[in-house]
This record gives sequence, structure tokens and C-alpha cells, in this order.
Amino acid sequence: MENITQRPWGYYRVLHEVGPNTKLKELTVNPKTCLSMQRHEKRAEHWFVAQGTAAVYGIDSSTDVELMGTYEQFDHIHIRRTQWHQLCNETDKSLKIIEIQYGEDCVETDIERQ
Repeated sequence: MENITQRPWGYYRVLHEVGPNTKLKELTVNPKTCLSMQRHEKRAEHWFVAQGTAAVYGIDSSTDVELMGTYEQFDHIHIRRTQWHQLCNETDKSLKIIEIQYGEDCVETDIERQ
């Protein structure tokens, strides 16, 4: 596969970009790993579970981490702009997410980590 960006949790690749405002990515999350707790100032995200089971965490108003939900294949999740979120694969099988980013600017530097 081309244009793969390796990460400690797995990898992602950009599938398509429509200017600076829309980006389509594929994320592959290895078993028993999580991305960082994060949020974005300039974009929202929509996730489609293509394979596996996704556990999604957020931060509530009291700053406690809470499970937002567990999502199975073909489920989808909307992440609002500035919403804290963390994607985890708590299973023994790979998780594949199709991510649509959209907003003012869809760049990797628009990230704040907890």
C-alpha cells in the first residue's frame, strides 16, 4: 500500500482529498491499542466502522474519561469540532475505520492532545 503513515497504534493512509476542507482516510488500529485522547479546533470527523469493533471514549463536563459507546461493523460515529475523543481497539482483531474529515482546515497539525 502506498502513502501509509505508521503510528504506535497501527497506521493511516489518506485515500482522497477535496481541497483543504475535506479529507478521506483509512485508519487501521492494531489489537489492544488506542489513539491519544484528542480534539480538533478546525474540523469535525465522521467515522465508519469498516471492520472490527471500536470503543470510543470522551471527556465529560467534570473532566472524567467516559465510554461514549462501542461500535460494530457498519456503525458510524460523529465527532463534533472541539469534542474530546479517543478511538480504541480493545479486541484481538484489527479495527478499520473510514474517516471523513471536514471543516475549515483538515491538517494533521490541528490536534490538541490530553
